[in-house]
Amino acid sequence: MSHGTLAIQSGIVYTTIIIVMNTNEEAFLMRDIDALVQHVHDGGGKVTTQRLLIWQTLYKNTTHPTAEDLYAQLRPSLPSLSLTTLYNALNELVEWGEVRRFDIGDGHIHFDPNIVSHAELVCLRCHSVIDAPEISVKPQMPAEIAGYQIISRAEQYYGFCPRCRGEAGISA
Repeated sequence: MSHGTLAIQSGIVYTTIIIVMNTNEEAFLMRDIDALVQHVHDGGGKVTTQRLLIWQTLYKNTTHPTAEDLYAQLRPSLPSLSLTTLYNALNELVEWGEVRRFDIGDGHIHFDPNIVSHAELVCLRCHSVIDAPEISVKPQMPAEIAGYQIISRAEQYYGFCPRCRGEAGISA
């Protein structure tokens, strides 16, 4: 199975309110499974069935799953999978720059195979997480702040999703 990849876009901060919808599925930067297999082989590692299924489950996943979500999804097909093995595979993907790990304040770490600089929209009621639409003005990220070399920035917007707004009678 082969899929196209894009170059990493770094040093971009999304801070304005002008919004443009981006429906380009190729914006995902996690390498396809064949490329991950080659990466592991090049490093002298072993590609296991568990690794392959973890990668396939996360590849182009837009749900921002937690390790526990992935574990529940994988457990029926991998009954011998341990949470430790899953965390190790996820941490490898983070170290390789294939997925992004982030916290939304719900007590869980979430994973995102879309590592293009972007923001998430987080519902305070149901805790759903979606990628914020791409904004059109992308100011430069500072190279340094208070002596810290800046290499990336995470951005999350908290509010109420349309479904929860309707259910709770929350107006704009």
